[in-house]
Amino acid sequence: MLKALYLVLVSFVIFACSQGVVDEKKETGAPMAQEQQSENGSTGMPEGDAHGIKVSKDKKVSIPKEIADKFKSVIIGVKNEKQGIDVQTEVLIGQKSEIQGTPFTVLVEHYLPEFVIDGDGVYTTRSGEENNPAVKIKVFEGEQEIFDGMLYKNFPDMHGSFAHPDYVLTLIKSVVK
Repeated sequence: MLKALYLVLVSFVIFACSQGVVDEKKETGAPMAQEQQSENGSTGMPEGDAHGIKVSKDKKVSIPKEIADKFKSVIIGVKNEKQGIDVQTEVLIGQKSEIQGTPFTVLVEHYLPEFVIDGDGVYTTRSGEENNPAVKIKVFEGEQEIFDGMLYKNFPDMHGSFAHPDYVLTLIKSVVK
């Protein structure tokens, strides 16, 4: 009887200790930080370029047509304190524009008035109200792309924002049609 009780106790301890052990190869749940694969096969995680500026790869963006049709352009602010440059430039959504007095050209890909990331990691907007405005841009210096990411109006220093040793870019506002 004592041996049977001992066997049950040992079995219980082994069973209890094995709870919470995760076999990483069989894990099917979502990882804490998911990498999203873009169309060109890259992972969507930032990569550095020759300037040390982080360049994030394409993320999937989904904007309802009625919201996308509401906005015409965005105003982007550009500052360079060393050279005394402080300009604002209007860039049409979906188009490229040179920023006067700088070596940059900006392509505004998408404007998201109430930016959110849905459960699948897709960048989208909750509504047409400008509660959390963000713009998806690409910045070129000459022909070289040096930034592919987001500017956030309410959180201009948010991770992934444009970082350059001399210039600061910010989202000022949107322009409706």
